[in-house]
Amino acid sequence: MWRSITEWKELTHKYQNKLFKEIDDKEISKQCDKYSKISGQLERQLESNPIQEDLKILVETFKGAMPIVSALRNKNLTTEHWKDIRELIGDSEFDVD
Repeated sequence: MWRSITEWKELTHKYQNKLFKEIDDKEISKQCDKYSKISGQLERQLESNPIQEDLKILVETFKGAMPIVSALRNKNLTTEHWKDIRELIGDSEFDVD
């Protein structure tokens, strides 16, 4: 349990500090599924505790954002799409290349 939450925090820190163009959404989704499974196993095998609950919340929150990340990694997005996205998020410096 302790190792899992430590590993998850290290992974998410690494993912959050990568350049957008370096994000491998399929690998991240794979890791989300792995830690979601671990969290479920811990929930079934142990009495309820704050560490297990934190792991579950952290994984579910991160996993919930993955459809957005996957959509933004779509290779069919054009320069015009990115212009609109940058305007929508209010970040004209957002670097996708």
